[in-house]
Amino acid sequence: MSLSKLCTIVLCFGLLFTLGAQAQRRDPDKRDLHGINPKNHKYLFTVLGGAAAGAGLGFVLPGEKTPLKLMLMGGGAGSTWYLHFHRNALGSFHDMAMIGGNTALGWGIGWLGCNCRDGAYAGSLLGGGLTAGWEALHNDRAMQNSFRRARSAVERKRSKEQEEAAAAVRRRNQNSRPATTSPAPQLEH
Repeated sequence: MSLSKLCTIVLCFGLLFTLGAQAQRRDPDKRDLHGINPKNHKYLFTVLGGAAAGAGLGFVLPGEKTPLKLMLMGGGAGSTWYLHFHRNALGSFHDMAMIGGNTALGWGIGWLGCNCRDGAYAGSLLGGGLTAGWEALHNDRAMQNSFRRARSAVERKRSKEQEEAAAAVRRRNQNSRPATTSPAPQLEH
């Protein structure tokens, strides 16, 4: 008897014996559903709602596999939208969920755009890769400081150029003015 057959038999018997086990001794009531509502699981319901809206729109629009494509786009857009406005959602998994949501969004857009497998791959790689890069760098203090230093150097150079241009305009205006003479006499009536 091979190892895979032995594992299959052990798994089947294990599942068979767990069917008779009782997980709880009381009858189910409304306490069992406590905690399962949209207010407690907002992220999950936002993603599922976006996916359902996309699939519903996909059934209305013509095309092959359009519901699946728009379901990917809707779920990814719902995930990105929720995580963008709720910065502390999902704790340490926030960045990974953002990458996953934008991967699904890019996958749906790429697949819908060219209706080919390569478009789906390109969209998912672009969505996930660009988001991963952004999530890695947007809290990087060294990168932000170097960007600020470069921006302030450009602004200093620009303001110096503007001051020089303004001084040149003033000199040109002073040189182009006619020499001042005494005012013309006024005639009295």
